[in-house]
Amino acid sequence: MIVFNENECVDICCKNTNEYVRLAAADLANDIERISEYSLRPAFVPSPTLRCIVIEQDDNIPLMDTGSEAFKIKRTGSLIYISGGSYLGIMWGIYTFSEKILGIDPCYIFNDMKTEKKKELIWDETYICGEPEGFGFRGIFINDEDLLCGWRDGGGIRHINWQTDTTTVPASVIDLVVETALRLKLNLIIPATFLNIDNPPEKVIADRVARRGLFISQHHIEPVGVSAYTFKNYCAKFDRVGEFSYIQNPELMQEIWRYYAEKWSGYDNVVWQIGLRGEGDRPVWQEETGLSPQSLAQYGQLISSAMQTQIDIIMEVTGAKAEYFTSTLWMEGSELMEKGLLNIPTETMIIFSDNGPNQMFAPEFYKYGQDNTTKHGIYYHLQYYNLGPHLAPMTGIDKLYHNVKLCHDMGYRSYFIMNCSNVREFVFELKAYAQMVWYLNDFSKEQYIDEYFAVFGKNKDKVKELVRDYYDSIADLDTSMLKYMYGNYFNFDYKHHPDGIKLCPLKDGGVLYKGTLLLRHFKLECNAIPEWELFEQMYKALKKAVVDYKQICAGFESLCCELDDHLELNIRAKWLNYAYTIGCTYNWFVKLYEAKLCYDKSDVNGFVDGINTACKSLYNYLEYRKKAEYGIFKIWYRGDLLNDVRHIMYNTSRLIGHNAE
Repeated sequence: MIVFNENECVDICCKNTNEYVRLAAADLANDIERISEYSLRPAFVPSPTLRCIVIEQDDNIPLMDTGSEAFKIKRTGSLIYISGGSYLGIMWGIYTFSEKILGIDPCYIFNDMKTEKKKELIWDETYICGEPEGFGFRGIFINDEDLLCGWRDGGGIRHINWQTDTTTVPASVIDLVVETALRLKLNLIIPATFLNIDNPPEKVIADRVARRGLFISQHHIEPVGVSAYTFKNYCAKFDRVGEFSYIQNPELMQEIWRYYAEKWSGYDNVVWQIGLRGEGDRPVWQEETGLSPQSLAQYGQLISSAMQTQIDIIMEVTGAKAEYFTSTLWMEGSELMEKGLLNIPTETMIIFSDNGPNQMFAPEFYKYGQDNTTKHGIYYHLQYYNLGPHLAPMTGIDKLYHNVKLCHDMGYRSYFIMNCSNVREFVFELKAYAQMVWYLNDFSKEQYIDEYFAVFGKNKDKVKELVRDYYDSIADLDTSMLKYMYGNYFNFDYKHHPDGIKLCPLKDGGVLYKGTLLLRHFKLECNAIPEWELFEQMYKALKKAVVDYKQICAGFESLCCELDDHLELNIRAKWLNYAYTIGCTYNWFVKLYEAKLCYDKSDVNGFVDGINTACKSLYNYLEYRKKAEYGIFKIWYRGDLLNDVRHIMYNTSRLIGHNAE
């Protein structure tokens, strides 16, 4: 069947569908126009024509708990039928058609790859079908989204006392993120680190997700949509006085939960987050020092009571229509759960979390299995600021697959949310994640990598080898350094050591963060510097890795000479950029450490040379990453406020009385 050629193009007919599906159908029309050499665009027609794509709901597909996500694509003569058992299933059929038949990559917006145009497209197959087997709720969390905030103008004011979240992500950018999630057949989004929907610019973000039919949820520091910052804004707006404390002000907290539950109840598809956190993603007790068993038990009772109260409020304001609740065992939640100190309401999905910086699970993950009354899910980090990857992907398919399969086999399959920050840096891993959680038993690591790099043709094996070296060369410390590297908040597991998985990897964010601590204490005696033993171990591991990443960069540079322009752009904007990110960050720490040793020995020349070289490393990275700023990504790094590499370079240069330029 001819989908299009130089003279004609199929029509699109939407039958018995809703607005969510019609918006997805508009994406399909855009896709056909995008790949048509003659920019032909389907017309939307009220009834099927001679050559037409018919989009409709199929009531014969049985509904599951959240509505069937199964779909069918069937050709009958010159008609193509895309159908599903619910609007979600129909949308997955539409986006599968775009990916498998039109050749539109689900991450085409962020993957720095040219979409090939065609003079004609003929589809001779007759049937494609699909249905998720892996996980129920499958989503992404747009967390620490500094680059997305700065990428385009148009965001609004966010009134919180947090240095990097003064403005919101513009609606036009959220639309691109939502479209990417839809194309990956993900059904859930936590769309921002902070989301006070009583503030119009922030509500716009939630509205843009809701208008596309995705489920929407809340960050674990914002149960019932309320963070410490939201609490303070509410008090200022309504002239209320009190501390952000359920211990001191339970009535006020309940009043605010009710207010925001009513706001959130205006959306059709909400997965409600419940829990009790302190200010700034900290435990209720705020301090990092350990508590007595008695105190931990008391806090466990307090948090358990608060969660039940939250559910009672939500059910009341929604008229008992709320269906989905989650409680995320993040940081202290992990320890409390392991010790049996949390009584989580039975209707709530218990969400286990990896440890963020090292991306492995805590002891309680292995302690609790699936049962008949409780549903379990996962919160996982492709990105974790400030001790994890943020400016470059550093998880890899092996580690990701190991952990997704572990969750799948443990039966924790009701929910999976992936922290992917600014999206663009993580599309290689994000696309693999989406395939894993859709149908894990049908996923092959080798096949995924082969298909991902097939576009490089005769050079695909070289690219695969360099990317493998890129991940294999990430510096890793002994597990004895876990708590020194990542602090006491996290509940680490020291029993499970899977082969080939790095358990204490040194990520770009972690190296920059620990290096700034060395900068801050640079003039102290070594034995007086906190974590000096850790810095010594980091230095040894990073020094070797610097050599490896120089070779990797050279390999990518050599490869670029053999590639067409658009493929060279992909390598430079992606893998070379990321290799420079890691290599230059590592080298900065190495030279800073060596400069410190020279400083202590009063070796002026060594000290100055070390600082200059450290600054040069960051300068080289800042210059190279400009190659990733082109076209629609012209000012992509304008929002680099969290890692703030430029500021770190300036502070490094000031050690020798310079102001880096």
